Order: sequence, then C-alpha cells, then structure tokens
Amino acid sequence: MRLKSWMLAACLLAAPVVTVAPATAAPKAAPFPIAPHSQVNVEWWYVNAHVTTEKGRRLALVGSFFRFGNGVSILDGVSPQPRAHYLIYSVTDLDRKTQRAYSLADTNMTMYLKQVAPLLALAHPKDKSAVAMMKALGAGRLPAPHIQIPSPAVAQTKPFRLEYGKDNTLSSVSDDNTSVHVTLNAGGSDKIDLTLSAQRPAMAVGGKGETGLRTPTDMYYFSLTRCGVAGTMDTGAGAEKITAGQGWMDHQWGNSWVAQNDGWDWWGVQLTDGTDILFWRQRDLATGKIFFPLATFIDHNGRQIVTKKIAFKPDPASSWVSPATGVKYPTAWTVDFPEQKLHLKIQGDIQAQEIPILGPGGSIWEGSCAVSGARRLENGTRVPVFGSAYMELVGYNSPATKTSLIPSKK
Repeated sequence: MRLKSWMLAACLLAAPVVTVAPATAAPKAAPFPIAPHSQVNVEWWYVNAHVTTEKGRRLALVGSFFRFGNGVSILDGVSPQPRAHYLIYSVTDLDRKTQRAYSLADTNMTMYLKQVAPLLALAHPKDKSAVAMMKALGAGRLPAPHIQIPSPAVAQTKPFRLEYGKDNTLSSVSDDNTSVHVTLNAGGSDKIDLTLSAQRPAMAVGGKGETGLRTPTDMYYFSLTRCGVAGTMDTGAGAEKITAGQGWMDHQWGNSWVAQNDGWDWWGVQLTDGTDILFWRQRDLATGKIFFPLATFIDHNGRQIVTKKIAFKPDPASSWVSPATGVKYPTAWTVDFPEQKLHLKIQGDIQAQEIPILGPGGSIWEGSCAVSGARRLENGTRVPVFGSAYMELVGYNSPATKTSLIPSKK
C-alpha cells in the first residue's frame, strides 16, 4: 500500500504540513507515472512479490520507499528544508514460516523526526514508541531496531532512480517505466536483487488514479498489479535465482491520503483467473467508524471496474498479538463484493508479519496472504477462485480498534 498501504506517511505527518496546490490534470497511466514530484507533502513507491527460487523455496517480499516534505519547513512553512526519505521492507519465508523486517531512515529523515518527535509524544502521551523515539533522537541516534542511512537519499527523475543508501535502490529499466529494478540490503541476512516487469496495463486506482480524501486530486495512485519477476534473493545462504513468481508495484503521491487520526486496511490481490484487485477501507481511530471503502478490479486486458460496495469481516479468532509491541492484528478476513458476486477469504501465510515503523504505534502489519473463495456465475454456479495477496493493517493499537475486535456475545 502499503500504505501502502500505507499508508505509513499519515502516521509520520502528525505535525502540521504546508498545503500545496494539486496538479492541474490527472497524469496518464501509460507510460507509468513513476517520477518523483516536487510540490507534494508525501510520496511513496511500493513493491511486493511472491516467488519460487531455483531450490524450490517459496519466498515473499514487500518494500516501500517513502519521501516526505515539499521543500519547506513543517514548523514555519517558510524556511527551506530538504525532503526526508524512509524505507521499510520485509522478507517472508513461506516454507519455514519466518519473517524479517527492516526500517531505514536517511539523515534528512532523522532531522525531520527531531522536529516532530516532541509533537508526536505530546499528541500520543500513552504511546511508548513516540516517547522512546524522542529520547533516542535526543541522544543522537534512532531507536532500535531502526537503521540510520549515513547520507541523504537520492531521488532522480530522468532516468528514474531512488537510492536510499548505495544498496537500497529502485530504478526504471524501460522507456515506459513499466519495468523496474529493485535492490534491498540493510546489512542483515537478506539481500534482494529483482526486476519487476509489467504484464498488463497500469491500473488507475479508483478509475482515474485520483484518491484524495478531501478532494480527489489531493492524491494520485497508480499500480502495476501483475509483474513478471526475475533476479535473485539471498536469505543468508547465498543468492538463489528466481524461477517463477509474480510481483506488484504502486506509486502514490499528494497531500491528503488520510487524516491524522485514521487507520486503514489495504489489500492487493492477484487471483489465478487473471483478476487483480486493489481495495481498502479507512477507520476513524477515535470512534471505530469505517469509511471510504474502495475497490478497483483489473483484468489481463487492462479493463477496470470500480466499486464501493464491499463487505469486510475480520475473523477475531485469527487475531495475533505481537510479542514485541502488544498490538493485536486480525490476520484473516472474509471480503464480499456483491456487484461482482465474488466472495474471498484472505488468510495471512504466517501471523508474525509485523514491521517496525518510525511513527505512532511503532508498527504495522504488512504480510503475505493466501486467497480462496468463489465467484457466482449468472446461472448460479459457484466457481472456486484462488490466489495470493499482500495485506496491510495500520492503527490497531487504538482503543476503538481493540474494542471492534472483541467477539460479540450474541
């Protein structure tokens, strides 16, 4: 999404930001709009992949490259301030049922956090992660387990390239920006070197790629929902060539994806019948109210269908409590799309797929999932469907969310 799908940006933008004018016209979906933007408050590039290696191992990857700020101070709205960059990613071993997650910030991000940490701690006095972050930054370091990138990140337009430290990059390798090369190496066991190449036209999320909360043009969102995957993944025992797999890439930018007190649930689903679905719902963390549900379907020819008629049901029995943060996440859901006569069950491949973040709550759940369900045809026949997905859950440490996960006694 995350966050898209996150997405995480909203958690970090707890301080007031300078409002900038939206773009005058929606960009086109082709060539894929991948270049960074100067006059937006937040922007991110997201990738995920499910792959099989030459050794027959099944692995999954998710990563998000974030960019914050529009070039001026968040405190006075006048003074120049360089843009901040942040990266999170995780690698899940689907056979061994393990996951490792990473969180890296460049020096500009650290400077940004020093400005907003006191405001975050004041706004969230019971949030231990916000208080810990303020103390660590005051001591000249990032709180564990977050990693400092030793220099400012690079965001280049032509040709497109992000460099968040020399070993963490995302770059275009085709003229139409529908093939990208991603490398990830935070110095741990996992080393990623993959190329994702689109196998269908780009999705304009919501139909036009306009998904702003206040007004549609406050936020733009485009996705390459079905990509071939090539390259290698090294999880500690040497690089293994990818022999099969499919990937996904998002690019999102603008000024108002969510309000400051919102959480969200996001899914990117790839069905074996060729259907891809990007959908979400948002939640008011104070009241638990659900709003702004939206789903975009795309088939192998690039034909899109958009609907807001979605029924979400988390399974309380699937809830997993993180031993690191104490946050409870619902890791299995049933989702119905009545207009498409489609019923899905989405289950986390493993429950422990939490990712640490530099923001309120200190974590999100972003994980690989298995998908099953059925599509009802016009003649009443139910056809089984299967697939894979990534799911992103944000804001599950709020009182309203905790209450909503308590099973009814009726």
